[in-house]
Amino acid sequence: MRCPTALMAFFFAATVAGARAEKTNSPVGTPPSMRGSAGEGVRAVHRPPPATVPLEIPPEAEPAVSTATVEKIGMDGIAAFEKGNYQGAKDAYLCVLKVEPNNLAALVNLGSTEYRLGNNDEAERLLRRALQIKPDNPTAWLNLGMVYLGRNEPMRALASIAQAVVQSPDDPVARNYLGVAAGRNRWFDAAEAELRRAIELRPDYADAHFNIAVFCLERTPPATELARRHYREARRLGAEPDPLIEKALAK
Repeated sequence: MRCPTALMAFFFAATVAGARAEKTNSPVGTPPSMRGSAGEGVRAVHRPPPATVPLEIPPEAEPAVSTATVEKIGMDGIAAFEKGNYQGAKDAYLCVLKVEPNNLAALVNLGSTEYRLGNNDEAERLLRRALQIKPDNPTAWLNLGMVYLGRNEPMRALASIAQAVVQSPDDPVARNYLGVAAGRNRWFDAAEAELRRAIELRPDYADAHFNIAVFCLERTPPATELARRHYREARRLGAEPDPLIEKALAK
């Protein structure tokens, strides 16, 4: 990708790592699902490149570009991410960062993309760099927590996602993930409280209902009837059936 050398600051929809179908995979404590698309619970970042990457051509050889052109680069990255073309998304965000290394939106989006590419250490580094620039950015904190969830570090995930909730207390996705992180630490009362708050904020939030069902079944003894109630509601709202949960509920 040929990158412009004159870049104006821009903001585009951040692509949270995996935010959409935020349910846990099973009632036996496996990591939460990280599948999904950009856009769910992701407000405009309003995401250090690997190093200072030299431009492909000398600065003096490249004319200034318009704001519209710059925005198109960011939007091309988002479109590529949403189509599952993570390498294309990465190329777009790197193009921005070659010229403007501290662009917050590009840092967070690139961190999300690196997570999807399986580069967890690089994702963490990029998101922490974004937080050095803007420590109160809830999207970066949420993405960082999800990286830790995917890396099976639930305590670090809890600390990061809690920061996202502090900065954005009415975000149902952040509340849902905070509940997941609490449940992964086996703090089931706290998990249920956060998941119920997510449902209060978004009554049709199928995945929050699903997650309550998961953690009800992980309790000792399992809260089977409550799990059944929330699982049925999750299914009514469009959640996919889960054979492991259905097997547990049939006992």
